[in-house]
Amino acid sequence: MMQEFLDNLFETRKPPLYSVSSVPAGFRYWFLKLLNCMLSMLEYENVPEGMTSRDLELCFLLQGYASPFEAEEGIVSVPTSLYGYNAKGTPTKAVFGNPIIPSKRLYFEGEKKNSVLMYNVQLHNNIFFTQVDGSFRPMLCRYARRLADIESTESAYTVKLRMGSAPVAGDDAVNASIKNWIRKVMRGDLEGTIADDAVLNSFRSVDVGLGSGNKETLMSIQAARDKILEQFFRELGVKTSNAKKAQITEEESSADEQLLLMSPSIILQERQKGLEEFNDFFKTDMTVRLNPLFNRENFIEGSAEDGRKSSEEI
Repeated sequence: MMQEFLDNLFETRKPPLYSVSSVPAGFRYWFLKLLNCMLSMLEYENVPEGMTSRDLELCFLLQGYASPFEAEEGIVSVPTSLYGYNAKGTPTKAVFGNPIIPSKRLYFEGEKKNSVLMYNVQLHNNIFFTQVDGSFRPMLCRYARRLADIESTESAYTVKLRMGSAPVAGDDAVNASIKNWIRKVMRGDLEGTIADDAVLNSFRSVDVGLGSGNKETLMSIQAARDKILEQFFRELGVKTSNAKKAQITEEESSADEQLLLMSPSIILQERQKGLEEFNDFFKTDMTVRLNPLFNRENFIEGSAEDGRKSSEEI
C-alpha cells in the first residue's frame, strides 16, 4: 500500500531534477534555503494583530528596512520604496504597491506621520546622501551563487566519472541520439545505449579524462561546499562543533564566541531600537530577542559547562 502511494506520488509530482550545469536552479535553491535560516534568527513576542514576524523580517532582510503602517487588516509590513530625503539624508516618505492593501503614501515625520522607519543594520541604507543596500540580500546572493557553482561542479564531476569521454556529433541525427543517451546517464541509467548503426558509424568521442594534474577531487569539492556553509553560519554567529572543545579554555571560548556573534548582536540592537519607536507610535508592547541558537550567552555558558564536565571526567 505504501509503495503504491509513493509510486503515485512520484508519478504525479516528478522529482525536481535539473541539468548539472543549471546554476540558476541551484542558486534559487540555496538562496531560499539560506533565507529560511536567517528568518529564524530572531523571536518576537506580542506581535500586533494583522502583522507577522515573518513579514517584518522579510522586509528587514531583503530590503534593509521595514516601514509598518495601519491598514484594515491591522498593522502590516509590506515592501515599500523610500523617497523625500531631508537634510540629514533620512527618507521622510514611502510608497508601496500591493494587490490587496490599497496604496497610499506613508509619512515618517510631521503631522501626517502614519508609519515608522526601522532599519536592518546601522548602515541605514545611505552613506552621505548616497543610497546603499543595507539588506542581507547581497550576502545571500553571494553565498547562494558560490554554493550553486560548487554544486554544479560536483554534479558535473560525478557525471564525468560515469561518462569518461565527450561525444562529438557530425549531424543532427547523431546529436539527437547522443542527447537522449546523455540524459539517461545524468539520471544514473548506465544501461542507456545507442543502437542505430548509422549513428554508431558517425559517433566520435574525445577523451576528456579527469586531469591527472587536477587536485579537485569529489571529496575536495564537497569539503569546499561545507566550508562555505560554515563561513555563512559563522557570519550569522552560529557556533560550529569543535572536536577539541575539551582542550579549549573558558577564556578562549568566550573570545571566540564574541567574535562569531558580533553580527546577530548588532542586528538585535537595531531591532530593539526600531521597536522602541514602533511601540511608542502604535501603542503596542512588541519585543524581540535572539533565538537561543544564536545567543552568545547561552553558548558561553554551554562551553563553560562542557569544560567543567570535561575536567570532572578527567
